Amino acid sequence: MKSKIKISKAIIILLMVTLIGLAISGCGKTQTKLPLLKLPQFGGFTPNDFEVQLNADVSKLPKQATVYKIVPQKIDEQTVEKLCKIFGVGISAVKIKKESFVVRKQNGKELDIYNDTGFYEFNTQSKYHYSPGKSVPSKEECIKIAKSFAEKYNLLPKMYQYRIAIGSYTTYNPSFNESIIIDRTVTFYPIINGREILGPKFGITIGNRGEIEGVNNHLYNIAPLKGDYALKSIDEVIKELKENKLQSWWIKPDEPDVKKVIINKVEIEYYGDIGTSIKLGQLFVQPVYYLSGEVIFKNGKKGEFGVSVPAVDNQYIITGN
Repeated sequence: MKSKIKISKAIIILLMVTLIGLAISGCGKTQTKLPLLKLPQFGGFTPNDFEVQLNADVSKLPKQATVYKIVPQKIDEQTVEKLCKIFGVGISAVKIKKESFVVRKQNGKELDIYNDTGFYEFNTQSKYHYSPGKSVPSKEECIKIAKSFAEKYNLLPKMYQYRIAIGSYTTYNPSFNESIIIDRTVTFYPIINGREILGPKFGITIGNRGEIEGVNNHLYNIAPLKGDYALKSIDEVIKELKENKLQSWWIKPDEPDVKKVIINKVEIEYYGDIGTSIKLGQLFVQPVYYLSGEVIFKNGKKGEFGVSVPAVDNQYIITGN
């Protein structure tokens, strides 16, 4: 009798272990399958037939990550009215009207609103244009102006934090025999859960005495997919790196004959293709590994590199698309 009880308990334990194993192995199968992540190409050389040396500490890299579905910002009558009011363009000042976008022009200003993507672009005639006496505020002041403008009109989605960068546009003035700054653009790059999303961005161009001369909204909202996705191991990433699979490189100096790649840093970021103003690119924001460090060329010279590699484990990827 006791032996039968022992056998029954063993069978029950075995069944429980089996069921748990099936649950664990099957959990990924219910998750949304993802398309191959197509990363942007920067037009430089892609190295071939090179050695890889991993110096980075990868022990604390996450094994899983969230994937997000892109949700375009809503363009309705209320949103259109708000944007027209913000930028001083009459709602009836329509120049071009199509199903996917509407262009409004008035008093040297142009406002383009894209219905399907939720993007919009505003420009004035003064943008990137030099006129005598044009005076553009300092970088610090431009950042303050841009942040104040975005906050005043609630233009940035609250779901993100933002990394802020600023760039200057110059023209050569022969009268002064020097280049002068004609505009500065403050760009807001979205960050979700501490990781930057490469692709979407929001830019504000500031000109003469702090005037807003342009705004480009290429941001969208995102919603997390159910369940975290397993990530590739670093060994698999290095293997794909050598095979030149779906990666986006930059190398300085831009030379083809790379002998060795030394990886000093490995980070997890996100990539979300914005496509065009009229039509979104891919519909998901996926994690990528960003590897950076040093390159050694065959002639003995040294340089720097950075490369993005899709991070989601291939079991979740739809192949052949």
